[in-house]
Parts: sequence; structure tokens; C-alpha cells
Amino acid sequence: MKYSKLPLAILSIFIIFTLASHFGFVPTGLELLDQLKQNVGDQWFWLVVFCIFLEALVVVSLYFPGQYIAVLLVVLSGPSIADIILLSLAMVIATTAGSSVNYILGLFFSKNESKDKRNKPISYRTLLPAMIHSSGLAIFTFNWGLQRGTPWLIAVSTFLNIPYYLLIVITTVTFGEQILEATDNPLLIITALSVWLIVNIWRDKKALKKNMITV
Repeated sequence: MKYSKLPLAILSIFIIFTLASHFGFVPTGLELLDQLKQNVGDQWFWLVVFCIFLEALVVVSLYFPGQYIAVLLVVLSGPSIADIILLSLAMVIATTAGSSVNYILGLFFSKNESKDKRNKPISYRTLLPAMIHSSGLAIFTFNWGLQRGTPWLIAVSTFLNIPYYLLIVITTVTFGEQILEATDNPLLIITALSVWLIVNIWRDKKALKKNMITV
């Protein structure tokens, strides 16, 4: 269970939160949005930052649809070019803050005390796919902390997120309605987490066979 423990736990938590939301035990993302709007008023910019920050946090990101809410706010606000640039930078800052918290939490819960692990080089092959969605990046940065990887990964992901989020905001303004239908899809997230779990179960079995051969 070395590799599959984390995806199994996150998948279980997400399913529990999804069912609880479906049966009304906890508020949905849109209900939370309505509550936040009542308290925040016209300060929608900070609402976007707050939503993106929440979704950038591991576990919370699987329940709170920050990108969905951000898309909704962007579409409704009809932003200017200056707003688009400002929103992009705000999303990058919020995501970086969330990634930093995830990394620190990973370090805190890591049982591996080897200091050499801190020098683990950045793997762009695994980082870039994780950056497609903030939930994936949240899981990745938390796991990176568990592995005691180099903190420079946070800086690299921040730099890469600047053009990425700029593209997201521009695309959102252009194709807002179509994106709204696709971003808040629990089935999509469950499918992605299930694939991640299956891959890591296979890695666990492979590692177990290797250990048995060694013994």
C-alpha cells in the first residue's frame, strides 16, 4: 500500500463529500458561492482569489469547485483586458499559496527523515500533467512534500502557471457557457482519481514482487 494509500484515501474522501453534498448533509459548491457573495458583495476579485486558494489545498480541492466558481464569476463580470491580466496573476498567487501549504503539510506528515530526499530533482514528466487542474497540482505538491522533494518545484510551477492561467481566463471569456458544463463534473474527477489509484495499485504489486524476489 506504499503507493496506493494516498489516492485511495483521497478518492474515498471525495466520494464521501460528493454523496454528503448530493443528499444535503453539507452545502454544495454553488450554495457556498451564494453565501460568500452575500458577505463579500462587490469584492468579487477577492472572492476569486479565495476560491482558487481553497481549491489549491489538498482534500479541500476535491470538494470545493474553485475553478468552476471562478469561471462563473469571470463569465458574469465580463472582464476587460486589464481585468483578465489581473485575474490571471491573482489565480497564480492563490495557487502558489495553496501549493506551498500542501508542500509544507507533506513535509510535516512525511515519515522519511532522510535529508537527501530534499534534493530530489523536479520531474516535468509528472509535474506538467498535474498542473492541468488545480486538484491535480494540490495532490502532486502534497505528495512531493511527503517525498521531501526540492521546494524549487513550487517556484517552477508558479512560473509555468502564469501563461497557463492567462490562457484559462481568455478561454473562459470566449467559451464561458461550454466550460461551465464541464468544470463541475464529479464523475470526471472520480474517473481521474480511479485511474490514479489503479496505476498505483499496479506499482504496489510490482514493488511487492520485487521485494519477494530480493528476499
